[in-house]
Order: sequence, then structure tokens, then C-alpha cells
Amino acid sequence: MRNTLIAMALLALVGCATSPVPNARAVSAPADRLLAHQADLPGAGKITVIRDSGFLGSGCYATIFLNGDRAAKLDPKEKATFILPPGEWVVGAALEGGGLCGTNEKRTETETILKQGQEKYFRVFSSPDSGLDVRPTSL
Repeated sequence: MRNTLIAMALLALVGCATSPVPNARAVSAPADRLLAHQADLPGAGKITVIRDSGFLGSGCYATIFLNGDRAAKLDPKEKATFILPPGEWVVGAALEGGGLCGTNEKRTETETILKQGQEKYFRVFSSPDSGLDVRPTSL
């Protein structure tokens, strides 16, 4: 019985794959969930991370990491823009939180090189096959 309840709870989180949200339609995350890299910086570039819409993992925040440090917590359809010095950056994401959110805190990461004045966009999405992932996007 207990295993059945756990399986049903996990299935509720699984659902279908998420759908991309264009930058223009994404909502900025509230200031209290933007944890780092928000101050203006001369010669900086910008990285914007947009979380997909959809049911899969929607009960959990997607925590965004920059070079291993927590930078934001995003709900579905939300975005966060980070003001960063030029250089090499590792953009990561993981589902975090209480209950079932904390059962799979596997972080996925991708690497990028940011140039002065450059803006880059990344998509955080979930799929039943691979879980949470972060990839560059042109949307």
C-alpha cells in the first residue's frame, strides 16, 4: 500500500514534458527569489534563464545556479536575468524544496562564455525521460 502511494505521488509529478515559453511572454521572478547578480556592473553581459510551462515538476522551484552558487528560484513560466562580468559561466538547474521536491536534487549544468555587452538565453525544462535540464535557447 505504501509503495502504491509513493508511486502515485511520483506519477503526479511526472506528467507530460514541459513547453517552451518565449522571453517576451515569461514573467520576471519576484525580487525575493532573485538571490544574486542583480546589481548593475560596467562592461557586463546578461544571462536570462526561462523556465518552461507545464505540469511536470511544477510543484517545485527550479533553483538556478551560476558557477555552483544559488542565483534564483523559478516557478513555471518565470525568468531571471543576471548581470555578469564577461568570462566562463556554468549555468545549472535543480528541483529543490520540501517533500517530493527534495527526492531528486540532481543538478544539470551547461557551460557558456559570456562576452562584454552580450545577452544569452537559457531554457530550463523537464521531461519524463531525462528529468530537469538546462540548454541554450533562441526563443
